[in-house]
Amino acid sequence: MKVINLYGDSFVKTCRDLATQINESGEVFDVVVGIQTGGGFVAREVYKTLKDISTNATYVEVKIQRGGTRAKEVSHIKTILRKLPEFLLNFLRILEVEFLELKAKFIKPVRHGDISFSAEVGQLLSEGNKNILLIDDCIDTGYTIKMIKDYIEENFSNNKVKTAVVTIAHRHPIIEVDYKLFNRVLIRFPWANDAKEK
Repeated sequence: MKVINLYGDSFVKTCRDLATQINESGEVFDVVVGIQTGGGFVAREVYKTLKDISTNATYVEVKIQRGGTRAKEVSHIKTILRKLPEFLLNFLRILEVEFLELKAKFIKPVRHGDISFSAEVGQLLSEGNKNILLIDDCIDTGYTIKMIKDYIEENFSNNKVKTAVVTIAHRHPIIEVDYKLFNRVLIRFPWANDAKEK
């Protein structure tokens, strides 16, 4: 497993590459959903590119977090991590993924937050026959994107939901995505706690 940095132009180019892959599939989407926080950054760039080449989709974002994410946000971990050398940060990232994979075998990951859409988007989805694209930055276990996909399929049936991510970190996520650029590659995005560039 390797770790790569995606900052600035390389981040934008990667999002455009994902949008190109989606566009080349021939699918046209009515609704594009970015999963906050990281997925929102990716989805906005993908949506921008898709809008330029093929779609008039409605764009929305939803938020669900695993428990550990909140703990990281309130701690001083960012300050500490940004002072460490990159080789150590890469090692810690790989170690974290290995730990999460092992933990997922015994404990189901927990997600926090409500999944809800505006009345306008809810009305649009209630009409049915819509192609919906869910976008996230990375899949670890896959529980977050699966939870949102299941929610849409249960509450707004008669729609077709596809999924897209930049990378898949885990060996065996619980969901298979429709579009991805990397597999078993860890990416340091600009918003990451250990990112040294913004």
